[in-house]
Amino acid sequence: MMKKYFNLFLLFLVITFGALAQAPEGYYDQAEDLTGEQLKKELHRIVRNHRVRTYSEFRDVILPDLDEDPNNAENIILFYKNSSIPKEDFANGNDGWNREHTWPSSHGFSNDADTAYTDVHNLRPSDASVNASKSNKDFNDVEHIEENEEGEAPETYTTDDFWEPRDEIKGDVARILFYMDIRYESERLNLQLKDRISFSSDPELGVLYTLIKWHELDPVDDAERERHEGAFGYQENRNPFIDHPEWVASIWGSASNPTLIDNRLNFSRDFGKIELGSSQDQTYVLNAYNLVDDVSVEVTEPFYVSVDQATWTDSIGFANDDSGEQIFNVYLRYVPSADGEETSAIVSNYTNGDTLDFEIFGQEGGNPIITIAKARTKNLGESVYITGVVIDRGNNSSNNKVIYDGTAGIVLRSFDSGNESENLTYGDSVTVKGTLGDYNNLLQISESPITITLEGQDKSVPDPLELTISEIGEEHESELVVVRNVSFVSSGVFAGGGSSGNFFIRDESGNIVFRIGSDSHPLVGTAIPDGDLDITGFVGQFGTDYQISPRDLNDMIILETEEPLSVSGVFNNTYIYPNPVGDFLKLKGLSDNSIRISVVDLNGKEILKGRSIDENGTNVTSLIGGNLYVLILRDEYGNRSVESFIKK
Repeated sequence: MMKKYFNLFLLFLVITFGALAQAPEGYYDQAEDLTGEQLKKELHRIVRNHRVRTYSEFRDVILPDLDEDPNNAENIILFYKNSSIPKEDFANGNDGWNREHTWPSSHGFSNDADTAYTDVHNLRPSDASVNASKSNKDFNDVEHIEENEEGEAPETYTTDDFWEPRDEIKGDVARILFYMDIRYESERLNLQLKDRISFSSDPELGVLYTLIKWHELDPVDDAERERHEGAFGYQENRNPFIDHPEWVASIWGSASNPTLIDNRLNFSRDFGKIELGSSQDQTYVLNAYNLVDDVSVEVTEPFYVSVDQATWTDSIGFANDDSGEQIFNVYLRYVPSADGEETSAIVSNYTNGDTLDFEIFGQEGGNPIITIAKARTKNLGESVYITGVVIDRGNNSSNNKVIYDGTAGIVLRSFDSGNESENLTYGDSVTVKGTLGDYNNLLQISESPITITLEGQDKSVPDPLELTISEIGEEHESELVVVRNVSFVSSGVFAGGGSSGNFFIRDESGNIVFRIGSDSHPLVGTAIPDGDLDITGFVGQFGTDYQISPRDLNDMIILETEEPLSVSGVFNNTYIYPNPVGDFLKLKGLSDNSIRISVVDLNGKEILKGRSIDENGTNVTSLIGGNLYVLILRDEYGNRSVESFIKK
């Protein structure tokens, strides 16, 4: 499919430069006649060890050159938006451009010192606000309805999980991602395309089958070839899938051929230690495309397989319904049969004469409960058995829960069926069997299988440890802390989720990120307070940076000050923070007697019933002393709003 950047320019390219866009002689000699995994490994060997450029070069030289508007040398062409703007408008507000990682950097290489962070084949100029909308989403086809339209980028669609670019660059995107998969394939960084949604810290990206389709529907054209030659000049390595598009099918298959892909998200091949008389279940998914035959799954004792978790046997089958795309849930169970037994088995998935195999393991035995502090000393991938109390309220991530046992804290992140950590609430006492993983250096129990057992509810939560900002470090990760006499670096309104949920606070010892991890957090939409505060929260980590995440409104206490506190704007809810008894708030600038004021506590109990506001404003007296309340104003139609309030 011909790109729509600038048709006259493309015609010029086809006539003048097309024959020059080819790899140097001998560049791919070692890859000839190879297929599958052997081809993938050889291509990695060929394109690795490229010339590394600095990130600033992409702003100042490389992208302005490679993506220059052929009709205006002062302008740059934006990848997703397909518009031309001045090169000098770099990061100039939401309408400027920035350097966008097609494979999002948060999927495996968030440190700008990583080689992958400055790979010329992965970086494209993008409108700043469009880049923010794309964020770190997976690529997939999205329903083309109005609510999914990405307003600034024509013919682009998005949801909470997926991003679908315009048709003219779908193949370009796919080939960039195929390149990243084969270029970064080492113990330190192994990027992998998956046939499912991924998570932002994992070095994975989806959706593989969709990318194969996009590659075939939007083949390489001369505009892509010419940019590729320029990229080769800067970095001195090539994207094999632009030079040899046929190699995509050789490695990953074709969208038109029968394809079986196993999705083992949160599935561990090691079932861990299981006591004699007990069992452990896990689930994985088979994504099947263009089947001709049925699918069968086989395993040997002491492992068993099921289609419904009711009947367990050594083999199961799934029928081909000729729909083109089918999804099968496969359940596996390990039942040790002898003391001290260590065993393994091959899971075989058959269809159309092809086999998709992987090995699984298990061991008979029990795990003693250890402290969280001891668990934190073990290596990633080791299984642990711990107990603790949930100390967060789920406002920062519904899937993550932080637990504490008196020695240390740790994050739980489970998506296993029936054992989801998102079901836990503040004060729950739990025992947990699971495997250690990490999320951008934040230690967590996140590798399946995970078993979470609720032992009790409404347990007491420890008092926070008082620290200064400079004292917060690895030894306090996932612990509840309080930092006193801090202030916010910026003003405005709280937001949540992504980078918009990061705000800096400071004390005399330094700065740290005040992190609101979800747009449903109760602080979102409220004003960032002026003056000094005491802030409580649990310690998180992202990369090399530590963070404090408040659990709710009570974790932010405004300290008494002689200076007035002024908050302006329009908010659905404005929170009155604890004030000394006898102090009061005065509403100003509201003289419309059709507006009525009420104050409720955090349980919804009305403290001050609807009262009309007269021309002198309204005082809220000592009833607010020492507690936290919500100030609500309603107009004659019942709509909520507030103009301003001042603490005297």
